[in-house]
Amino acid sequence: MGRSLAVQLKSVRAQLYRERLENRRRNELFSSAIRTNDLREVGAQLYRYFFEYFDVNRGDITILTDYDEREFFDRVGWMPRRRLPSISWYRSQAEGHSAYLKGLVEEQIFIGYTAESEKIIRESLFIEASMLECMITKRPRIVNSVVRELSMEEIAQARHQETRSWMNWTVLHPDNSKVLAKMHMSFNKPRQPALKELARRLLPFADLLRYRILHTRDFRRAKYLSERDVLTGFYLRPIIVKRWERFVEAAGHGRRGGVISVAMLDLDFFKRFNDRYGHDVGDAVLKRFALAVQATVRVSDVVGRYGGEEFVALFPGANSDAVRSILQRVHDSIQDTDVLLASARSRGSIPERLRFSAGIFTLRVRPGSPLPSFDEAVKAADDLLLRCKESGRNCCAFYGRSRAVRRYRFD
Repeated sequence: MGRSLAVQLKSVRAQLYRERLENRRRNELFSSAIRTNDLREVGAQLYRYFFEYFDVNRGDITILTDYDEREFFDRVGWMPRRRLPSISWYRSQAEGHSAYLKGLVEEQIFIGYTAESEKIIRESLFIEASMLECMITKRPRIVNSVVRELSMEEIAQARHQETRSWMNWTVLHPDNSKVLAKMHMSFNKPRQPALKELARRLLPFADLLRYRILHTRDFRRAKYLSERDVLTGFYLRPIIVKRWERFVEAAGHGRRGGVISVAMLDLDFFKRFNDRYGHDVGDAVLKRFALAVQATVRVSDVVGRYGGEEFVALFPGANSDAVRSILQRVHDSIQDTDVLLASARSRGSIPERLRFSAGIFTLRVRPGSPLPSFDEAVKAADDLLLRCKESGRNCCAFYGRSRAVRRYRFD
């Protein structure tokens, strides 16, 4: 009897020790995740924990932006108030659901996949029927045996990933219950029906991920608003100044120096939009121009709103001719577009075309040579912009090799 009691006590101590270790590890995970705004790091930490305690061999998290299941329901002709559809319905709609999700992916985190498998999933956004069921019902879905429960296509996918069973999980917004993220965990072995226990143990981690997604979005939004103009999305002046200083410093590191161009852009006769049609039309015109610029400039270029309808753009490594080519493409993208709102067109207004002018100042940075400040460079570009206005607008002006002012008309 005494020996039996000792064995039981030893077992209880071992269990308590394991629980203490698990609680300590979980507390460390939560503390670490709360200190970062990097969702990829949070996802990787979560799955490292899952691998150890839930016997996960691979998993992925897809964070979604503006996922609205009602829009998908409208597309496929099913509404939540009806009886839940059959598994064959889920299978038939999984491909369409994948296509719907492609434009909503904010972040994807893969743990344990080969590069090939990850590429396949990224390109196809493969959504098996069980995940679609999970996202519609908003309840966890466990596939205990892929061979018995899934379609032939899904079985082939599972075999390719060496998966015997898996669990799908959704993270919901606390206010409107929309899906914030979908989680997928694959297991090496078939599992017994332990959905309730798995769900209970995973709930704190879903809460953690929900908190981090919402907090990170708030952080990103606050950072965005502190750096960018709300209407156009272009950078504010202090950010442009910092980028200018960084570009000039980088250009001066080479033995032969480097080149950087700054352009001042101004929308031609912009005041007429506000005067004739109202400020809502004027704002729409600014947005339309901003989209055209953002879609055309290079990744390395930086654009800021300088005030009203004036913009400043930095082009590291580009001379005046290169900048002129970029601005010509901006012009080409908007030259045939009627920028009026539908409400203005319905009042019989004629189409309005948007045009702009630009002054381009190119700085050649040479080691040891004095460098102009940002304000001096902008003043030089603004003087060239003034030459455009004096000569009919819808053009750009820059200095040629002989320092003579050259003009280039966009039409």
